[in-house]
Amino acid sequence: MAAYLIGNYDVTDLAGYREYQQNSAPILAGGGKLLVLDKASEGKEGTAGHMTVVIEYPDKDAAIAAYESESYQAVVGMRLGATENGRLVIVDGFG
Repeated sequence: MAAYLIGNYDVTDLAGYREYQQNSAPILAGGGKLLVLDKASEGKEGTAGHMTVVIEYPDKDAAIAAYESESYQAVVGMRLGATENGRLVIVDGFG
């Protein structure tokens, strides 16, 4: 069953975030496919950030492995340092 990594946050350092984007390919390991990259997300409930990212994986194990990989953990700090008000979840698809 497909699984999804969903991130939502506010970018506070555009140059730092662009550097992260240039180095973030390891998050797509294991069959990850970028489905959404929306820099103008519109929150309707709660406090949503303006940037939303959705990546699809073949299954939850692949999503967790990509996020926890050494190669992604070496660059995730770039994103964390360039954003605030963030959240990231890994969820199973429906079906």
